[in-house]
Amino acid sequence: MRSRHRFGLTGLLAVLAALAAGAIAVSLSFGSSHREAPGTALDPTADNTDLYAFTANDAPGALTVVANWIPFEDPAGGPNFYRFDDNADYWINIDNTGDGKPDVRYLFKFKTHYRNKASFLYALPGVTSIADPKLQVVQTYTLTREAYKNGRERSAKVIARGVPVAPNNVGPKTFPNYGAVAAQAMHSLNGGGKVFAGQRDDPFFVDLGGAFDALNLRMGTGNAAGGKDDLAGYNVHSVVLQVPEAQVTRDHKPVSSLSAANAVVGVWSTTDRKRVSVLGGAARKAQGSARGGTVQVSRLGNPLINELVIPVAKKDQFNATTPGRDAALYGKYALNPELAGVMNALFHIGAPEHNRTDIVNALLVGLPGKTKIAANAVPADTLKVNLGVPPTTTANRYGVIGGDLAGFPNGRRLGDDVTDIELRVIAGALAGHNVPLGDGVDHNDMPFLSTFPYVAPPHDGFNSSLKRIEPAHDPVPQPPTGSQP
Repeated sequence: MRSRHRFGLTGLLAVLAALAAGAIAVSLSFGSSHREAPGTALDPTADNTDLYAFTANDAPGALTVVANWIPFEDPAGGPNFYRFDDNADYWINIDNTGDGKPDVRYLFKFKTHYRNKASFLYALPGVTSIADPKLQVVQTYTLTREAYKNGRERSAKVIARGVPVAPNNVGPKTFPNYGAVAAQAMHSLNGGGKVFAGQRDDPFFVDLGGAFDALNLRMGTGNAAGGKDDLAGYNVHSVVLQVPEAQVTRDHKPVSSLSAANAVVGVWSTTDRKRVSVLGGAARKAQGSARGGTVQVSRLGNPLINELVIPVAKKDQFNATTPGRDAALYGKYALNPELAGVMNALFHIGAPEHNRTDIVNALLVGLPGKTKIAANAVPADTLKVNLGVPPTTTANRYGVIGGDLAGFPNGRRLGDDVTDIELRVIAGALAGHNVPLGDGVDHNDMPFLSTFPYVAPPHDGFNSSLKRIEPAHDPVPQPPTGSQP
């Protein structure tokens, strides 16, 4: 068993302070990355909603990444249910050298198959497997691993081909045992690791209504629950990738300790589209985002950055650029966080409003020996995870400020309450001014799984709780035979 040293709490608290101050900085939207920019709001199948990177309890020698797309999927949204777009390139990116550019990339390319184009139904009743012909719409994908050096591709290898996607959970009549069908979408990878793609419950939890209404906390300061989880009942489309550490570290070796030179990697997800399908001009103007005939239209590293740090005029450009350019293009917005002033006006908390060098130096660069990828790392918005920090069986939803060193901002686990963490830190918790702020939503509406793929199964369309149910009543009288309308 490899040695794992204790993660320095004091140093990482400094990172968290910077992260929280920077992540809550422009608007009052807390939808993680749901509909966070003008372009992605009009292009939901390209919209990265959330990104998680962590070491799973049942896979201590691997990096686990959960990347979600397509916000606010109504489980009953048929007859053309949600799916990954065949015309988009979905990426998981790894930076292991600290230059803000990908060193390893995983590309997911999807293809939709219609088994019966003469039917309007997504599936006939009684589907028992993904191969069942009663499942009339099926997606598959090819997964390619690419390796880079100095920003240039060195190799590309297909590590999975024709892998099925877990279907939409239409309802119990269509899928009498949906869990058994979805399990067939779990696939072992050549060279080690696992992959899953398909519909899942949206794991992000937040009171969007209260946040959008100028931080209108429903009960006290939000620390005694009372919030309304506005993402409860909605689904997303998830990609869950688990690969051995040696496949993502700079020296192609496992991580021996948290202080090892190869311990920290930066993770972000992106979506590319063919250049002709880009809706706005900002993406075309952004340098470094083009890839052959495609252009990057969405990206996500740390939660809430594009929503709350980047002004609306720059949001589409941010989605089109690479993390290595963040300091030059967007550093000034982190230095002067607008929301600090807004929260001071609302709650009189005395938060610093200007010259927030801690945001640029700590959040984007990382802390040496803990969350900094390399000594010469450039500022970049990537979700940095130290693979030398062991997972815990007693996770605290507050992550590091709750004494749990395996949590956010050392990566991000599914249960980390990033909204409450950031609200409390921006209020001054790390400076001795402990204001127990929160949105009143402390956990997800569905329990997470303890094993791969970790994200909870999707809500089904028949039992969807998003809509009202018409109360029972007497049948409407029918007009007499032969009567005129």
